[in-house]
Amino acid sequence: MTIDLNQTHIDPNNPQYQNMLEDLQGNILKSHERDYSTHILIKFKSDPDAVKKWIGYFTEKFVMSAKKQWDDHAKFRSNCQEVEGLFANFFLSYNGYKVLDFELDAGGSGKFPSPAFKVGLRQFRTILFDPPVEEWEKSFQNEIHAFILLADNDRDNLEKQAKQVIEEVGLVAEIVHTEVGIVLKNKKGQTIEHFGFRDGVSQPLFLKEDIELAKEQGTDLWDASAPLELVLVKDPFGEGEHSFGSYCVYRKLEQDVRGFREAERELAKKLRLSDRDVERAGALVVGRFRDGTPVTLSPSKQNSDTVPNNFNYDGDRDGMKCPFHAHIRKANPRGDKNDKYRTLEEHRQHRIVRRAVSYGEMPNARDNSLSKLSRFENQLEHLKELKVQPASGEKVGLLFLCFQRDIFNQFMFMQKNWANNQHFVNYTTGLDGIAGQGKKQIEGQAWPKEWGKDEKVPFDFYNFVTMKGGEFFFAPSISFLKNISAIAVK
Repeated sequence: MTIDLNQTHIDPNNPQYQNMLEDLQGNILKSHERDYSTHILIKFKSDPDAVKKWIGYFTEKFVMSAKKQWDDHAKFRSNCQEVEGLFANFFLSYNGYKVLDFELDAGGSGKFPSPAFKVGLRQFRTILFDPPVEEWEKSFQNEIHAFILLADNDRDNLEKQAKQVIEEVGLVAEIVHTEVGIVLKNKKGQTIEHFGFRDGVSQPLFLKEDIELAKEQGTDLWDASAPLELVLVKDPFGEGEHSFGSYCVYRKLEQDVRGFREAERELAKKLRLSDRDVERAGALVVGRFRDGTPVTLSPSKQNSDTVPNNFNYDGDRDGMKCPFHAHIRKANPRGDKNDKYRTLEEHRQHRIVRRAVSYGEMPNARDNSLSKLSRFENQLEHLKELKVQPASGEKVGLLFLCFQRDIFNQFMFMQKNWANNQHFVNYTTGLDGIAGQGKKQIEGQAWPKEWGKDEKVPFDFYNFVTMKGGEFFFAPSISFLKNISAIAVK
């Protein structure tokens, strides 16, 4: 049966979806649920046949399907345990396909009708206001053909398996870059990032179980469900009608935690906040308090274990509770009535599936004189010491990864037209205080002096996140990866 990509509320146990989920890589429709991650970026050597043989071997041994991921999740959830074992993804860049001699341009718009994927991230540097490529981390300046993601809840097993993969792939490819990440958690065990805020609490939901759980909060103001077409596209080289993939945007984002905290304190002073109200300064920047409470719903944190997500901005048309430039209001306007050009349904079509993990590294980990394996070992060792508050000299941030069906209409639209647009959602709104990139603000951001009251105070708050490099990838179907050696290329 053909899969209808307009569908949502997907039941992985329904036979209708079995073939599709068995051929789709995991981590796309649902997070892999592992605390430790390794990212290995590679450049293929000159023998395409040897590379393809290794890709098939790696896929057979490591890459996990969405079906296997779901079955593991259900098994361990029933026993109230966290998932066990290694998880793996394998992604290819457009140049990676070309180096493997695949014919990409034949027929109409070609095998991959995504212009952004074809030219790669660095070609959009000016449009996105990213730093010049010469300012990216040196290894990111190289051509990248593929991205291997490994994850596990057992850090020692991840290290063992990752070293094996690095050794084996080194026979057919050059290790261009490695990163390691960890899911940071607060005292309640909830996921946060280095600025200290709850992370990943508002995602598009595709699976029936996740949607039903979200419905317990209500969906009258915001429905987090999403159709498969938000994230899936046909794999042009997959086997049959059930082969799907997804475009992946990868960006290393360095966070200036010290600068952010200082600016947060200055904003609190500017607004004359005191006592428990001081925390509202950061909440106005992000759109949520550090515990996840949306500032449009409350002037103070509520310390609820369940983070409210059933809300919109209809009751805050003037931005006197949650500023227009707050990160979550910029990144997901939720049908903000101030946007005269796009409807709620159009806002929903620009969403991305976000899979980010925190990183931290000391200066010696970026020493270019070290071998790739030594650098990787330093990174892994430092995970044991990584905390929310950076140590002296430590560089921290997010390894940002997101999935979508259309890079232009989703990630790039959000970054260019919303986060970087000083006139969204209203004229002279200013940059997104977290993700916004661009020139000095024209009028500056305006902040409510008192929650829900008319008076606003000007204050510039931005430029605490710096992009250090990245690339666009495609997550191919498992059937393509396993049988890559047998697929006709031209």
